[in-house]
Parts: sequence; structure tokens; C-alpha cells
Amino acid sequence: MIRNQISSGISLLTLAIIFIATASTTHADTEYRKAMAKAVRNTANRVLPSVVAIEIVGTVQGAAGEIEQDAPTSGVIVDADGFVIASSIVVSKTAASILVVLSDGSRHAAKVVARDYHRDLVLLKIETTKKLTAVDFPEKLDLRIGKTTVAVGRFGNGASPIISRGVLSGVERLDGIALQTDARVSPAFYGGPLMDLYGNVLGILIPAVAGGAGSDPTGWYDSGIAFAIPSDVIQSKLDRLKSGTDIKRGLIGIASKTKDPYDDGTGISAVRKRSPAESAGIKAGDEVIEIAGRKVKRHQEIKQALGRFDAGESIRIKLRRDGKEIDVTTQLAETIPPLQPQRLGVLAREQTRENEQVGVIVDGVLPETPADGKIEAGDELLKFGDAKISSLNALRSLLMSAEPETAVEVTISRAGTEQQIKITPSTITGPLLKQVPPAWSNEQKTAEWYTEEIKLPDAGNSAAFLATKPENSLPDQGLLVLLLNPSEGSPIDVLAKWRDAAVETGVAICAVAPEDTRRWQPKEINAIGNFAAAVMKKTTVNPMAVAVAAPGAISGTGAEAADSMALAVAVSQSATFAGVSVSPATRSPAMRVKENNPSSSLQVLLPVSSEKELPRWSVSIQQAGYPVVRGGETDARTLLNWVRSLQAF
Repeated sequence: MIRNQISSGISLLTLAIIFIATASTTHADTEYRKAMAKAVRNTANRVLPSVVAIEIVGTVQGAAGEIEQDAPTSGVIVDADGFVIASSIVVSKTAASILVVLSDGSRHAAKVVARDYHRDLVLLKIETTKKLTAVDFPEKLDLRIGKTTVAVGRFGNGASPIISRGVLSGVERLDGIALQTDARVSPAFYGGPLMDLYGNVLGILIPAVAGGAGSDPTGWYDSGIAFAIPSDVIQSKLDRLKSGTDIKRGLIGIASKTKDPYDDGTGISAVRKRSPAESAGIKAGDEVIEIAGRKVKRHQEIKQALGRFDAGESIRIKLRRDGKEIDVTTQLAETIPPLQPQRLGVLAREQTRENEQVGVIVDGVLPETPADGKIEAGDELLKFGDAKISSLNALRSLLMSAEPETAVEVTISRAGTEQQIKITPSTITGPLLKQVPPAWSNEQKTAEWYTEEIKLPDAGNSAAFLATKPENSLPDQGLLVLLLNPSEGSPIDVLAKWRDAAVETGVAICAVAPEDTRRWQPKEINAIGNFAAAVMKKTTVNPMAVAVAAPGAISGTGAEAADSMALAVAVSQSATFAGVSVSPATRSPAMRVKENNPSSSLQVLLPVSSEKELPRWSVSIQQAGYPVVRGGETDARTLLNWVRSLQAF
């Protein structure tokens, strides 16, 4: 009994200690929350006199969306003379007027002074006799990752303050131009300041999508990913904007040897014609050592180093060429003649020699292409003009950057003997090449195909794929990710209809349905790329023959939600997808189309026969360097043969 009493006493004492500890922890947590809330309010109050609401009145309406319905956004007074910095969404559509709402609720008509297209900012000017309080930008920024950040804006008719707290989660994002925070912001915050708890303005919030492109960036709000332009950069650009001068991103015109910009190495595989790089004497094969005094070790670091510079600014670049270091200076350009991707018509692979150098070997030639009758299977491709062909990616970059309709001397090695062949590559844009190597028509007869459902832990989509089994996968098998329209049916049922065409052409198919049976959502864009990667782990796929499409890619099929989604996925994830095919009646998603990347090019296939049938949005696509291919009467087999042919150079 005594033992039981002691045991009971210990249990009661343990419970008491636990209760006291829990109560203490709860009390400490409550006190912390109160202190943090107070600090956040104090931080916001320091800048609120400079934060304004901006109303866009009388825009041309488009698809339903918060910003497109004239919802207010924010801005910051940067000069007591009436200059206000805001985000680009205030000029994303033609408006009857732009009104700046001050903290006292008064409204003032604003005019656009200048735009910074590089950073999604716009400078406005209002005329008023009221005393304005300009924001105080810090002389030096403390940008330690993990520090608390506070996003501040104004919303509603009364320009009420809105606040969101997070942490600084990244710097030099969006190719070097932006800070990243996990504060949850809506479009009403854009143009408002991002602060630290000391009241310092770290930057101005902008609408942006990771990677710099994608669907309408205002559709990504409240995602836990937000971007801001650093305040020191804004200060350095203000005088230029006040003078009425627009700012554009500076272009240099080089292509990476690697498809992944995060790979080690800064080798240049190609130089764009009539670009700053060409005028400075930069050549294919050079390695970049420094950009404006900043050392770089991979191409992503080159992008980040260039991010602070604009068109018209000169930079010094240190290169390594044939073992020697050289310095060049060039002025960045606002535009470079658009890419017009070219094609030889060869299928090739990389082969490592005994000296560990990589050789590019021809496996086949597409009928009725420039290489037909001039290049043979077994040839090794050595040079394209003066540039060495050091990898498949280098060859693709050279063809992407080649001068259209211009003969080039291609050096090959055939049976151990070098020889030069004059070839005029053909432009990819135009009618679809429907001839495929004869071997492709026979090899898949012996392959065993299977269908399997596939789940991803971070995606609610139902999906399934049809592919060859790993033990007998086809060489250079293609992959099509087929996005289904809402309520179209199960992926397994859809794949059954595509099976014969997939087996005949040698292209695996992954069918993906939207999470919501009513629509596709911007948050699903990344999931589509993840489904492609998951299938590529289960069967052998040539990574250069991966495409995304919607049912509208087939002639006679109307455009639906999946078509717009496929287009947004392809443009925002061109590192994964080499092609996209949709209906010509596709409603183009509101997206910032970044220029086609020579090292990860993207083709667009439309089921049309003539240029007159091309949609209006295809013009901007081609201007950005994306070849648009006319498929004519396109059925499932035509579409899948095109997917597999994407691997051709």
C-alpha cells in the first residue's frame, strides 16, 4: 500500500510538473506572439504614411480575376514632389485613369512617368498641394536569410492598412533581380514595401512567378512565395525613371553548354548573331570567369551577375580561351534579333572516347531534311562552322542560334577521315516533317507495353502512364504528358484510346487529370513537370523528346481548359518540355513569355495547314524565338511522331 501511495504521489507530482511546464510554455508562447504582433505593428506604422493605394479605373475586361476587375493595389511615395513607385500591374491594361489614394483617403490622378520593364515597376506622378511623406530607404541592406519580414499595403475604398509577416527566404532570385519572402501576399500588396522588424525598407513587392515566366502572376498570390526588388537597386534607378526614361533588361546573347544552368561550368556553346557578345568578340568554346568583377562558376551565376544591369549599360567580362585569360567590354542590348531555330535532320548520341572527351555520333537521318544524302549514320560531328561540337546540347544551341537560310561548313569524321560538308540548315518553323526513320516503324513491335496509375505525394491529381517495360525499353522513346479536360474521364480510360498510336510510334504517354473537376489551377503547373520526371524514372525516355499537350492538339477537337494549361506549363518549364501542342483556338493564358532558351529549346505544334489559320498569340510566341510548326490534319499518330522527332537536330 505504501508503495502504491508513493507511486500515486509521484504520478500526481509528474502531472503537476507537466501542467506547470505546459502552462509556462503556453504563457511564453502567448507573450512571444504579443511581442511579435506589437513589433510588426510598429514596423508597419513607420512606413504607412508613405504607403498609398492605387486604383485602376476603366480597364478593358478580360478573364475573371482580381486585378482584372479593377481591384486596388499599392504603391510607395519615393519623393515628396509626388513621385510614387508601384508594380507593373497598374499598367498591365489600358485604363481610363489611375488614381493614387493617400493615407487621408483623398484621391489624385496619376500619370505614368516611366517603366522599369526589367523589374516589373512603374513610376507615377501626382500633383497635389498636400504634404507628402516620402519613404526613407536605408543606406545599407541587411539581407540575412531567415530574418523576419513584414509586407505592407493598403486595400479598399478607405485605403485600409494590410500587413503580412514572413521571413526572408532568398536573395538574387528571378535571375538575380529580386528578394524572396514567404509572407503571404495578395495583389493588393504589390507595389507596397517589404520591411524588416527594424523598420528598414528591404524592397518593393512585385507580381512575379518563380523562373520569371508562367501563367498570370497575380494568380499565384497567397502561395507563400513573394518577390520584391531590393531598395538599393530602386534608389540607383530612380533618377533615370524620373527623367522619363524606360528601363529594359540588358541582353548579351550567349548560350550555355549545359541544359541545366545550375550545372558546374560556364562554357559557351553558341553566340547569338548581331548580339553584344558577338560584337565583343566572344566565341563559342569560351569560358566565362568574371562578370563585372564578380567570379562565376555556373551559368545561373552569370544570370544573377547580369541581373543588376540594364540595356545600354556596359560591363567587363573576363573569359578563358585556349587556356589564356582575356578581358572584353560590351554594352548590353535591349533587343537581339529573335531566334529562328534551324535543323540539320540528324539523330545523334554522345559517346565518350578513350581520352574521356565526348564525341557526337550520328545514329540516323530524317528523310527529306538538309542532312539527307550528306550525313550518314556512324559519322562523328566535329564542328559547326568554326565552333566545336562538344555535346548534344552544344549542337542544339548552335542550330538554335544559326543564321537562317545560310550555308555552313560542317566538319565530320567518317571512317576515321575528316571532311567538310556544306549544308544549309532548314528553319523548324513551317510545315511538319511527317517522314520518320524506317527503323522507328519496326522496333516497337517487340516491346512490351504496360499501363500503371501514378501518384505524387504533393499533388492531388489522378494520373496514369502507358510505356514500355524498363527491361525492354525502346531506344530514344518519347514521352507525351497529356492534360485532360475537367470531367473528361479517368486517365486509365483515356490511355486505352491512345494505346495503338503509342505502340506504333514508340512514345510513352502520361495522362493527368486536374485536381478540381471544374478547372485547372496555376498551382498545378509544377506538378505536371513532376509527373513527367516520375515517368522518366520508370522507363527509358530521351529527355529531348518530352512534350505536353491537350486533347485540342487533335484536328477537329475544340479548345478547352487543358489547352491553356498546357501552354502555360510548357513556357514556364521549358527545361523539362521540348514541345507543346494545343488547339489553335486556345485562349492564351496571361503570361510573361520569356525568350526561348537556346540550350533548352521549345517547339509549338498546332493542327493547322496554313499561316492564315495561326492564332494571334502565336505571333508573340515566334517573336520570342519559339518555332511554330503547322501539323495540318493532325491525328494521334501524327502528334506522337512529332513528339519523338523532337530529339532530332
